[in-house]
Amino acid sequence: MLLVLVFLLAVPWANAQSQPAATRFTPVAGDDSVKQLADSLGNTPEERAQILQLAGAGKELFAQKYKGKWANTLAGAMTFFVVASHIVSMDQEPSAAAEAELFASLDAMLAQSEIGRAPNREKTALYNTLLASAGLPLVIYVEGKQGKNDALVGQAKTMAAGFGRKLFNMERPALLALLDSGTGANAVASAPGAPAARASASGAGLDGRYDCQMNAMQFNGASFVVQYQPTGMWFTIAGNRYSAQSGGGTIDASADVVGFRGGAYDGWRGARRGDAIVFRKDDHANPRAGEGIKVGDFRCGRRSG
Repeated sequence: MLLVLVFLLAVPWANAQSQPAATRFTPVAGDDSVKQLADSLGNTPEERAQILQLAGAGKELFAQKYKGKWANTLAGAMTFFVVASHIVSMDQEPSAAAEAELFASLDAMLAQSEIGRAPNREKTALYNTLLASAGLPLVIYVEGKQGKNDALVGQAKTMAAGFGRKLFNMERPALLALLDSGTGANAVASAPGAPAARASASGAGLDGRYDCQMNAMQFNGASFVVQYQPTGMWFTIAGNRYSAQSGGGTIDASADVVGFRGGAYDGWRGARRGDAIVFRKDDHANPRAGEGIKVGDFRCGRRSG
């Protein structure tokens, strides 16, 4: 595997254009997000140690490819992830112009999202996770190609697709399509479960009234369609407190989850989805952050204006 890394670092990557970066941040020491990723993927201490070693290749490859121009920028890390997925899936590197256009679009859009107000600790974790998740399948892919090992190549493709779903909530075709036009980057910034949403400042931007609807499936005479039906449920958040028709209480919020204590929704925990909070059907204490909205879930959206 180390020989593969040497080979990758020796490849003459196309240089990216120099760009001012609105999503640049100051890294925070002590981040263990890559170790957490390795621990989640490995079944034994030996496997986890090997994965942790390979995951470090992502940061080295990123630095080699972009020559430090996009270092410590979330837009750069996201662009590299999409590019690595493209290489693994399509067996070719995208053009430097397509990469630069995607970076510029991501940088502008993410700077205007909640991620721009996230603390450096959360940005550091997201950045490191993106680079590790890009590097792992890329290293395995190159080793498979060099050794003419179709099984390894297939493993790399499966891993890249899995990371795309986990981090961006996007299937491979939609993720790779972002390179066709940088304007498609808004899909990354706004997709449910996207890194931009998960890196939002804990508890930030929650104040307001939320009206809840249920995700329901109905038959319209020709086919089944999914619709949102009003439930009459509502609550209002102000700071670390909430109020509702049957009594309120306090909340505690992370980048992914809002928990309710006391009052009508005591014990409920919802997953943050942009300007909405999603509660799971018949399992209101388990938000399962990162999953899409399913039939029977409650989606409580914040009123605009």
